[in-house]
Amino acid sequence: MQEFLNLAKEKCQNTKLLGGVGAILLILGNFFSYATVNFFGIKEGISFIEVTGGKILIVLGILNLALIFKEFIKSKLPTNILEKIKIIDNTKIILVPTIISAIVILISNGDIFDYGIAKASFGCYLLWIGIILSAVYPFIYKEKTL
Repeated sequence: MQEFLNLAKEKCQNTKLLGGVGAILLILGNFFSYATVNFFGIKEGISFIEVTGGKILIVLGILNLALIFKEFIKSKLPTNILEKIKIIDNTKIILVPTIISAIVILISNGDIFDYGIAKASFGCYLLWIGIILSAVYPFIYKEKTL
């Protein structure tokens, strides 16, 4: 068990796996049922993509992926643009879209769960796990400097 934990710690510190999974969960969670309502035996679900917040979360998830795999993007950009966007070299910049994602979900939760008849569903859990993984990633990942 100790070897497995050491391997998992090493993979999280030296690869971008944790951030990539978090960003992908942040995108995929929008398409699953976010909340379900059971009313007189009729069960109905709503996915987060149906509200405006879901579309915002997809854009923020794609932005997270772009910031995580910035080396691929930086190789395609001209040097004069690279000099102007030096801020993306800091891994902790990923926290900005992650915090905005959490705020969007919290604001939308007020609209969805206001009346107490809706219950959280699989998509809700995926989104929150994605936000947690995306928030933890910049603190765990040890970026290699050249």
